[in-house]
Amino acid sequence: MCVENTLATLLYIHGFNSSEHSHKATVLVHAATALGRANAVISPRLSWQPAQAIKQLEAIIEAKQNEGITLIGSSLGGFYAAYLAEKYRLKAILVNPAVQAPILLKDYLGPQTNPYTQEKYELTEAHMRELEQLVVTEPTAELYWLMVQEGDEVLDYQEALNVFSKTARLTHEAKGDHSFTEFERFSLEILRFAQIITE
Repeated sequence: MCVENTLATLLYIHGFNSSEHSHKATVLVHAATALGRANAVISPRLSWQPAQAIKQLEAIIEAKQNEGITLIGSSLGGFYAAYLAEKYRLKAILVNPAVQAPILLKDYLGPQTNPYTQEKYELTEAHMRELEQLVVTEPTAELYWLMVQEGDEVLDYQEALNVFSKTARLTHEAKGDHSFTEFERFSLEILRFAQIITE
């Protein structure tokens, strides 16, 4: 195993009411660090406001785009990743993505507290309209690796399959849960997908 591109970056996009220290982000950072690429995985803390979160991510992408950057997003992060993949023509891994985010998050309108950061805020209809601007209806199949588990207790995995039915790569597993059980099984393959390592 060797390093493919010493500048290649994997940008992890966390989900709703999560943080930059989510389990999947931590798994990927540890995997990259073990290979001597501690800085290859970026996992920023994102604003709870969709439009602001997208601006944060766009700034990172535009700074790294010429060096090679791949996206990976979980849940709402997967929803964001698809929008950004289409805008910048980047490869993206979508892990149990919230493809119906503008509809799903209406159940959370009102006061919120992020359990990881303790940040308090209020989710409004205006934020749902921001999400509606990010919906991808005709994804470019060759950009994506879709990862879904049928045991997802938060989202209907079939919705992701319906939208991303022709992705270049698909990992579809029975059982599991919304966090994607035993995600660490895929850490090295994800780093290969991002061209951070090769064999």
